[in-house]
Amino acid sequence: MTDVDRLRHAPFEVVGQFADASNATLLVKFTDGGGDLAVYKPQRGEAPLGDFPDGTLHRREVAAHVVSELLGWGLVPETVVRDDGPFGVGSLQRFVRHDPNRHYFAILEEGRADLLDQLRRMVVFDIVIDNADRKGGHVLVEEVGDAEWIRLVDHGVSFNADRKLRTVAWDFAGQPVPDDLCSEVTALGQRGSEVREALDGLLSPIEVGVLLERVRAIADLAEFPAPIGPRPFPWPLV
Repeated sequence: MTDVDRLRHAPFEVVGQFADASNATLLVKFTDGGGDLAVYKPQRGEAPLGDFPDGTLHRREVAAHVVSELLGWGLVPETVVRDDGPFGVGSLQRFVRHDPNRHYFAILEEGRADLLDQLRRMVVFDIVIDNADRKGGHVLVEEVGDAEWIRLVDHGVSFNADRKLRTVAWDFAGQPVPDDLCSEVTALGQRGSEVREALDGLLSPIEVGVLLERVRAIADLAEFPAPIGPRPFPWPLV
């Protein structure tokens, strides 16, 4: 695997582009040996959005990884800010080798208890970061030894100060939220100064404050929520 230090410092070159992405999303290869891959999202390739500040999407990608690590959940692949890429500053994320046919809907249909538990963790995570675009194809399965782990990608439209939650994962609505997930999120809320420091420069102070409000609200979340708002589902779904 590509560690965070190599993501921050190793030289890389562009070898491809994800053509179906709405923002510039480039496949890159590290050139210091090993041939491992990463995903580079340069700031200059971000499409302007009316409800997110311009030029901030790559930092939100990194913020999602930071929150995942603060929770100890390992959901988001290692992601850093690089300012020396071929197209300027942007996010750089470890590429997850995966079967694209095993997306959210396929995992749900498999019905495996271990992966369903990880999907429940994903739902809580998306509530915490207020993910505005959880498509089925943003949910990957990575093989690590003899185990399989859910990895989540594409978090550029998360952490808005206004509620934006939009996801395909409403299938758990009405089910009880596992106590351990609530406890782990609640514990994070008690580390407010650490969260603010970790997200400094990635999100605005207002966005971090609202994030901590969502974290504290998890303590009162007895059941997974049902779809709410005028546009609760992303498009396309995968």
